[in-house]
Amino acid sequence: MKSVYTIVRCSNRYCGKFSYCKTGQKTKQCPYCNKRIDVYKKQIMTVNTAKQARVLVQEFNKEFGKQTEPEWMSNSSPKKEIKEKKK
Repeated sequence: MKSVYTIVRCSNRYCGKFSYCKTGQKTKQCPYCNKRIDVYKKQIMTVNTAKQARVLVQEFNKEFGKQTEPEWMSNSSPKKEIKEKKK
């Protein structure tokens, strides 16, 4: 059976939430921040039914919500390390 729904992730670095759309769409508007998402570049996976897509999106967003800050922000900044060494 052909996959009919695509799960995508928002490309806005402050949002990054997951949503889904029908396979074949070129773009989708993020329901959380209203940014336009290029489906072909940001697709995560495809599923057969809307129910599967909805459940996966809910699970992904639930796990995503547990993160307090993105990984790239949690790394210590080189500027802080330099200031600490001078003291």
